[in-house]
Amino acid sequence: MPYFAIAISVMIASPGDVQPERQTARDVIHEWNDTYAHQRVVLLPMGWESHSSPEMGDRPQAIINQQLLNQCDLLVAIFWTRLGTATGEAASGTVEEITKHVAAGKPAMVYFSKSPIEPGRINREQYDAVLEYQAECRKNGL
Repeated sequence: MPYFAIAISVMIASPGDVQPERQTARDVIHEWNDTYAHQRVVLLPMGWESHSSPEMGDRPQAIINQQLLNQCDLLVAIFWTRLGTATGEAASGTVEEITKHVAAGKPAMVYFSKSPIEPGRINREQYDAVLEYQAECRKNGL
């Protein structure tokens, strides 16, 4: 029988090196829904690759922020070896999303993968930026 439910949109934010983790986050959200949807609350996983569309007239990240981030209730960010590409306003799109989301008074959960890293495959500058951002998050309670 149909019922009304509260839908909480969850933005999954990350640089491009954590695609399996992004899928895991979606899977966990779907499992949560399978278990708790009968309590009339559902989580809707959202990401730029599935919930935004091409548009011109502004910075790419500003368009993603307008189309997606501003409407999301919760943000889950995942980092591993890359911080991402600078946006002109922040060190990366993911960092910009976290900053704007938290500034709007919305909750954010920031995760750093502990998966093994093959030394020859990492960009040292990007990895150092992740470590620096992780220290900043710890300092700010994220």
